[in-house]
Amino acid sequence: MTSSSSLANQWQYKNVLVLHSYSPSYQWTADFQSGIEQAIAKSNTKLKLSLEYLDTKRVYNETYYSEFIRYFNTKYQHHQFDAVLVTDDNALELINQWPDNPFIDLPIIAAGINNQSATLSTVTSDYRIIFERDEIEKTVELINRVRPSLQRLYYISDRSTTSQYVREKALEVLARNANVEVIEIRDIPLARVGDVLQSISPDDAVILTHYNTDIDQGIYHRYQYVAQEIAINSPAPVFVFWEFYITNGIFGGYVNRSEQVGREMLLALDEFIPLNFSEQVAVGNASRPVVDFNALERFGIDERSLPQNTLVLNQPVSFLKSNWQVLSIAASIIFCMALVIITQAVTIRQKRELNKQNKKIVQLQKKTLKTQKDMIVVLGEAIETRSGETGNHVKRVAQLSSLLARLHGLSYREVELIEIISPMHDVGKIAIPESILEKPGRLDSAEWEIMQTHTSYGYKLLNASNGEVFHLAATVAHEHHERWDGLGYPNGLSGEDIHIFSRITAIADVFDALLSERCYKQAWSLEEVVAHFTRENGAQFDPTLSTILLNNLDQFVAIRNAYPDKSE
Repeated sequence: MTSSSSLANQWQYKNVLVLHSYSPSYQWTADFQSGIEQAIAKSNTKLKLSLEYLDTKRVYNETYYSEFIRYFNTKYQHHQFDAVLVTDDNALELINQWPDNPFIDLPIIAAGINNQSATLSTVTSDYRIIFERDEIEKTVELINRVRPSLQRLYYISDRSTTSQYVREKALEVLARNANVEVIEIRDIPLARVGDVLQSISPDDAVILTHYNTDIDQGIYHRYQYVAQEIAINSPAPVFVFWEFYITNGIFGGYVNRSEQVGREMLLALDEFIPLNFSEQVAVGNASRPVVDFNALERFGIDERSLPQNTLVLNQPVSFLKSNWQVLSIAASIIFCMALVIITQAVTIRQKRELNKQNKKIVQLQKKTLKTQKDMIVVLGEAIETRSGETGNHVKRVAQLSSLLARLHGLSYREVELIEIISPMHDVGKIAIPESILEKPGRLDSAEWEIMQTHTSYGYKLLNASNGEVFHLAATVAHEHHERWDGLGYPNGLSGEDIHIFSRITAIADVFDALLSERCYKQAWSLEEVVAHFTRENGAQFDPTLSTILLNNLDQFVAIRNAYPDKSE
């Protein structure tokens, strides 16, 4: 099973769970996801994301966590993840508290974490935590720059998990300046916050973090709406720690960009799963001063008083700059038109030739792709035609093998892989004379010796390909007539020395063949087939696999009935 799992891992996508603490409508979370996807676009490793949003801004209690875990376990009960990406504190807390944790020993990358003591050591040793870097001290310095006479600072926050962590750090920093009175606004409806702010001095300042205090009444305010209500009612500038807040009159601050942190998460994941980036993934400085031009104008703040690396949003475009762009575009158009006129004849000829070549390339690509997809079907049909078997035998073998593999507990990748390769188990019969394949009755010793060579022919045919799938198919073609007791052919392998895929395919092949009519025999009854598998349990067949077949006989018979032979 180890070797087959290795092949399947190379052939399939890497399955990555992305567990967000909040909803996709929350801009911070949406930017996180955008950054993750930007980095994935530069990876040559195939990743398949499964996205789950806890939405704990709206709902956050133990009952909700329990219901989510029940939903998750049902949804992903047959799914195997290769890594987990976690954003913000609530999702990290859930990962640590998860009963019968399905993420044990998986690589886990957590980001946007405000709890500085957070760890994942009880879940896995392969983890990285990217803590949120709230530049509170620098934002306070920015406040002092634009409000040098500051006497009162209003700190607005709710009691959400992230808000509590940020508040602890912020109050510690603010307490260092005894000349500034810190006034907290908490636990009152958003509408009343506006009333409070209307009476403050323009020389004061406001820090807005998270504020959704009306959730208990079933009211969830969008963050843009919260920002708008605070900014409109405050005669003093409003400072924030997150860029998505800077809208509708918010002044700004040293802000975090979750999009950059999202890209940083994939760089951390690369330490555990090689992502083979085709180009460098830019992370940059996730925190820098960002302010709104309209807020600068409203509060009469000179842009030159800001730090040199300040990014000013929503600046109006100057008249000269605007017209210069128009002139540049016009000049470029005139130049391009002249160039087109001069080179038109040559271009047309080149286009015609290029179109011909492109059509050939596209046709060749389509033909190659179709050939790859149809190769397995073609080989299966070739087997059926040469061996005289019915058209649905290989289809049934594929489905029977897939079912037996799943009941045996193989991974999703392995189940999918054996369904693809098992129809090619008898491809070597192409090299066997028709007089032997179609002979009614038993073969003599010479004929039987020739018939046995089909396993070696099949192995040579399939092993000639460089593809990993065909190498595994070659193994099945070579070993599907080996016996558990070592009395099979061609190499007399026994027990678990026979590949698990070969053991499964052998049972599926014999089960279907015995129930089918052939040129050399009549179809057996189901009772006769059951007796045969009971007798050969631990002799011809893997005892564990044959027991699974006998214990789930109805499911296997149902597959056979779903693909009947034309004569049935």
